[in-house]
Amino acid sequence: QTIGSPLVGMLLDRIGIRMTSAMVYLSSALSYLILANANSMTALFASKIPTALQHAFLVAQATAACSTGGDEKGEEDEAKSTTNRARALARMTTAYTIGATVGPALGGYLATPGNVVEGVEGDLYRGARWAVVGSLVSVVISLLFLSDASSSSNAEKRSADSSPSPKSFVSQLQNSVSIALRANLWPLLLVKIITGIASSIHSTALPLILSQQLNFDPSQLGIGMSIASFSVAAFGAVGVSPLVSTFGVQWLARVGLVFRGVSSVIAAIVITAAAAAAALSTATVASSRLVRDLVAVSVIHALSSHALATSLTTRTTGSVTVEERGALLGLEHGLFAIARIAGPALGTAILSAGYGGEKVGGGSFWSIALACLFIDLGLVNSLLMYHDRAMIRRKRSGGKVAQTTSSSNDSISVCSKSKKKDDYHSD
Repeated sequence: QTIGSPLVGMLLDRIGIRMTSAMVYLSSALSYLILANANSMTALFASKIPTALQHAFLVAQATAACSTGGDEKGEEDEAKSTTNRARALARMTTAYTIGATVGPALGGYLATPGNVVEGVEGDLYRGARWAVVGSLVSVVISLLFLSDASSSSNAEKRSADSSPSPKSFVSQLQNSVSIALRANLWPLLLVKIITGIASSIHSTALPLILSQQLNFDPSQLGIGMSIASFSVAAFGAVGVSPLVSTFGVQWLARVGLVFRGVSSVIAAIVITAAAAAAALSTATVASSRLVRDLVAVSVIHALSSHALATSLTTRTTGSVTVEERGALLGLEHGLFAIARIAGPALGTAILSAGYGGEKVGGGSFWSIALACLFIDLGLVNSLLMYHDRAMIRRKRSGGKVAQTTSSSNDSISVCSKSKKKDDYHSD
């Protein structure tokens, strides 16, 4: 993902959404085809190679971001575009969450003996074969229904230009780096990386504590994860848009950070109280009340993380030209993958070096909770400072943000032929 996401982002800006989506699902089909016929560890690892381009969610995000803006003519249009973009991104996450929740259950059902055909032995490869079919169907859907209006407009431009010179891969890579280093973007990207690390730290440590210290069994952990996932799906479908239109993405990001940090501390309080009660009990399975309490806290944490991620993506995609959003989203996914690599290692390290409370493996969840709280509250202050600087730039430019034109005049645009930049909506 670290390597493939920026590459797919560049392809979005170079060959357009339709063809990139088809290529992504072809990569998925190839991966599942190798998996469905794998009979050795080498083949299993080989099935992962095509996943470097398996970034359907990135393509979906680019489609949502680029279909909701680009021709704003004033602050009112800009605010409407921001709300529409936040709504589209949130609902895209809803669709992804539903699929990611139903998919594993369906795969398990297909692999279970007798579920598909009575009396027939279970087949672990059956799900992979069906995944090949689903991926190929997605290729057809992409080619038939995804629109690349900009491709035709750029094609007309090329025909009028006697000496077109499409950008090379190296120049596109340099352009992605220059986008990331812009004064209005690198602070937001840094916030996304740090929040990704904090989220990974929390999600790594909590299941370890629950299973080793509070006797949660796998089914109880699974129930908590499923409820949190469906809560995020529902919130993305109906909750994000009215919050953004009423309060703005600035407010949503800050509230998401505060609630996420506080929910980690509440989880630590619940775990400490439960550990003290467990020391006096002979029960080998966590009580239903404890499961309910921690599921509620997990839902708050998940909803806060989703609100934060959606608002940050809405702001970053609104801070570049529409032609640059594909490259930006690819870059964000790559950076987030780095955060997911670093987060688990940091989480276990903090847990083993923890202090106070009931300990597991030399650490306690309080060390995790306080680290996450410190990170999230620090980022709230950083976002406030960033907002103040942005407002100063607005005032100096007479209420408008300086326009940034894309340098990719010869590459196929991911969105539309508009060069206008719709900066984030300030609250």
